[in-house]
Amino acid sequence: MHTWSKEQKILLILAPTLVVLQIVFFQLFVHFFGDTWGYLLGYVVYWLVWCIPVPLLFLKQKQSRLWTFPTSASKSWVHILSISLISLPVIATFFAVFAPYISLAGWKIALLALLFALINAPLEERLWRGVFPVYFPHSRLFGFLYPTLFFGLWHLAPALAKDSGMDGGILSFVGGALFMGLLWAWYSYRFKTILPTTVAHILTNTFAFTGFLYVNWFS
Repeated sequence: MHTWSKEQKILLILAPTLVVLQIVFFQLFVHFFGDTWGYLLGYVVYWLVWCIPVPLLFLKQKQSRLWTFPTSASKSWVHILSISLISLPVIATFFAVFAPYISLAGWKIALLALLFALINAPLEERLWRGVFPVYFPHSRLFGFLYPTLFFGLWHLAPALAKDSGMDGGILSFVGGALFMGLLWAWYSYRFKTILPTTVAHILTNTFAFTGFLYVNWFS
């Protein structure tokens, strides 16, 4: 019979708790502060309450290892294929969102999207793709499938608070996050690093939020 450590138990409870509370936070903030400031405040709470303190508390001295490139495996066909797979969301958001909107949105909005991405992506990677593989290194279920599920579900919080503007609405928004999360989580679990996935996440967020910001606040 497997015995869970205290840290593992906390992480298993933390993921669904985060999803539920962030849905509540976003709804309250948008209700009291309006769409723009309420939406932004929802993300700030997400970063300050979950994305920053949880990795700090759980990873401690192990954090530096997450930002290394797996040079020993970099030329293997498995790693090359894996890099190609984690790049798919980058390519998809570039052609589906960034390319059609950049001429309308302009570079000021793109830079604003980049600023958001530079904050959000590294923080999310440390939480969802950094912590769980460290504490569940031999479990595909809890090392990458479990955090991937709740990474996708947490996107219900912003999606329910404000329409993303994507075709397909909430289903596309959350489904896209699940798909991206699955690719990135597998890579991080397999190669024990979040450096390449963080780069992919930054680019994907930049491309996606350029269109999102333009459609929702600047068009």
